[in-house]
Amino acid sequence: MNHHDLCINMSVKAKAKPAAKKQVTPGASPEEKRARAFDMYVNTNLNQKKICEIVGWTEKTFKDNKDKGGWEALKGAQTITSNSLVSKLYLKADKLVSAGGDDVDADKLIKLAKSIDYLSNKKVTLSQHINCAEEFCAWAFGKDPELAKKINLLQQAFITEKGSERA
Repeated sequence: MNHHDLCINMSVKAKAKPAAKKQVTPGASPEEKRARAFDMYVNTNLNQKKICEIVGWTEKTFKDNKDKGGWEALKGAQTITSNSLVSKLYLKADKLVSAGGDDVDADKLIKLAKSIDYLSNKKVTLSQHINCAEEFCAWAFGKDPELAKKINLLQQAFITEKGSERA
């Protein structure tokens, strides 16, 4: 088994117990499941089958949501990160303050500050946990493959638990 097959493949390949269909998102509303599935589809390398296992959907339900929501087109458009937006907002705020002298537009400045705060304090998403775990596992596999396998199982359990938390 190479590190790519191992790292948060989140499947039976990593010798973890396969998740029951609705184990990960018990009691989640259809909207919550849709949001989680979309987030994982757009922001991770997980395949459709694995996402379905995590959110408790059939592949037909996934395909219907993907087609209806235009997820395929959105997947490629995820180049704007909250960090890049925050950087641009800081530059815009600086220009606003510098250009305004004593007469700064307080409304615009408050809106920028609120936007920066909102984007800066965002919770870590499930897909970010998955991506971080994949990256760490790939690194750890190069250092100690046996330890990486054990850590991978813990990461899978952690991600499964995070997936079951209600948003």
